[in-house]
Amino acid sequence: MRVLVLGTNYFPEKTAVAPFASGLCEHLAAKGHEVTMVTAFPYYPEWRVWDGYRGHLSQRERINNVSVRRVWHFVPSRASNLLQRLAHDLSFSLSALLAGLFMGTFDVICCACPPPILAFTAYLLSKIRHTSYVILLTDLASDAALATGILKDGPAVRAARAVEGFVCRNADRVVCICQGFVEKLLERGIAPEKLVLIPLWGDTQQVYPIAGATEFRRANQLTGEQFLAMHTGNMGKKQDLLNVVRAAELSKDVKDLVWLLVGQGEERSLIEEAIDQRKLKNIRLMPLQPGEGLAEMYSSADVLLLNQKAAVVDSVIPSKLLTYMAAGRTVLATVSDKSETARYVERARCGLIVAPEDPKALVEALLLLRADPALRERLGANGRAYVLQHFTKVNVLEEYERLFSRYADKIDQDAEASKKVVAAS
Repeated sequence: MRVLVLGTNYFPEKTAVAPFASGLCEHLAAKGHEVTMVTAFPYYPEWRVWDGYRGHLSQRERINNVSVRRVWHFVPSRASNLLQRLAHDLSFSLSALLAGLFMGTFDVICCACPPPILAFTAYLLSKIRHTSYVILLTDLASDAALATGILKDGPAVRAARAVEGFVCRNADRVVCICQGFVEKLLERGIAPEKLVLIPLWGDTQQVYPIAGATEFRRANQLTGEQFLAMHTGNMGKKQDLLNVVRAAELSKDVKDLVWLLVGQGEERSLIEEAIDQRKLKNIRLMPLQPGEGLAEMYSSADVLLLNQKAAVVDSVIPSKLLTYMAAGRTVLATVSDKSETARYVERARCGLIVAPEDPKALVEALLLLRADPALRERLGANGRAYVLQHFTKVNVLEEYERLFSRYADKIDQDAEASKKVVAAS
């Protein structure tokens, strides 16, 4: 089977959809399929092309038996600026289209969407190559743009939803990573037979509980007596981490309570400035950590934080949630109680849900967890068990392989039928 995957993010990027796209492609390649990934030069979450990748219009690599074609696109200096984001989406989609035109035929094209305009590129390539295309919907872009203030309700949102509707109606299948996406698309008139629910996975092999983990704390001047609340991953508008800074300010006199933000993103400089202005000593920033040390890092935390803006409901399910659950640590989620995140936390019974944009409530919930080690242990164990039961990497990726194989099998069946017709004539 020959598979073409389109997506803006891929290895060596470590956050957002990049690990998922990389895992999918490498799984298919390991099963003997021919996989080509068209992606951007690494730029996320810093929104700046990484050293070693600058100055090129395109580049070919082979990573773990996956053929990777990197193409140029515009990288915004301000990711929340509408015009710059449009330039980002359009430039990559056009570059991906040009690259795809010279790559021969494929049994199936998979588009990791958003942006929805990239799914339109997949649609065009599928028509030109007379093949199927599948959308892997990791975000509802129009809803996310509304929630973060990039778009206001009006003509721009209607135009974005028109594009989303067109590409979803014309796709062979739309893979939704959560039930909230399924419900939204059904409301918007997408036929139920088009929709497939396949979740993200939790990396239970790389991230796992380590009893008595001390190495990360020792390496970063954190004592065993300190109560550590940790947030990891992207630092963008969706995450609203200034809420955590405000919580740190409210709790600055609480002895041995430390807030740790690990990651990178558009809002990092604002967060750092807010910490400096308040002269806070109980909150620290760290860069993203190497993959081989993640289990130790997560195990060193007493509580793992997941913070979102109040307006974020069904538009986003943070991939970090399953990672947190795989780590076997208690999740403290400051999210809308109507969000997909809240649904997962409640089903797994892996943590507490706190009203978003309410730093006082966040502090109170954290102090409650601090006072009850047995509760933290029970919630963490629940999360790990839930991921092992429902979201292991191998099981999820095998669902994708079965889905894509249907289209390869259909092509083989059509070719065989054609041969029989010719022979009979």
